[in-house]
Amino acid sequence: MREVRQERAIATRQHIVDSAAAVFDSDGFAGASLGRIIKLAGTTRGALHFHFPTKEDLATAVLDEHNRRMSAVVEGISHNDASALEQMVRISETTARQIDQDPIVRAGTRLLMELTYTGTPPISYGVWIEACEDLVRRAIDDGDIVASVSPQAVAYLVISGLAGIQMVSSVLSRRSDLDRRVDEMWNVLLLGLVPADRQWKVAELLGARARGLV
Repeated sequence: MREVRQERAIATRQHIVDSAAAVFDSDGFAGASLGRIIKLAGTTRGALHFHFPTKEDLATAVLDEHNRRMSAVVEGISHNDASALEQMVRISETTARQIDQDPIVRAGTRLLMELTYTGTPPISYGVWIEACEDLVRRAIDDGDIVASVSPQAVAYLVISGLAGIQMVSSVLSRRSDLDRRVDEMWNVLLLGLVPADRQWKVAELLGARARGLV
């Protein structure tokens, strides 16, 4: 019986998180009301406050789930034989797809943009930049990126570019052109980052989606 109650509590908590994500995605943190989240979740104010005493706690839970899903993307792509350069492209393309299709990831992305300035929830950009920087260093060692660039600067540019592209695409086209815009970003970046004798890799990497490989 105790296990059943625990499972029910876990399911209730996740349902509240999913409902909160839907409201944060549509209304943002400031506009999201606990009343609307409660109504969408079909629960009571008491049940919500049992799991999440404040709206900030709810936002943190959505961000934590967002981070787990994004980490799973990186983990899954890193466990194959793809080069570091290819992993960078695949991770960004898969992330864009997750933002478009996964309400938790989409809400977490919006919360990161809105709450970065307050510092209330844990911020992930630094972690993502460090992970990308490691891939850039490996790509330089592989000879796929010119050695003259700063890995830190490239990583900062990639993560910032991806964040900005998803935001502008969301505003202008409700993300209908997000995949194309990410490809355009990589086309510009790779033409400057990849050595001349390996430029053939650019078309190969950016054509992977069309061939169903990413």
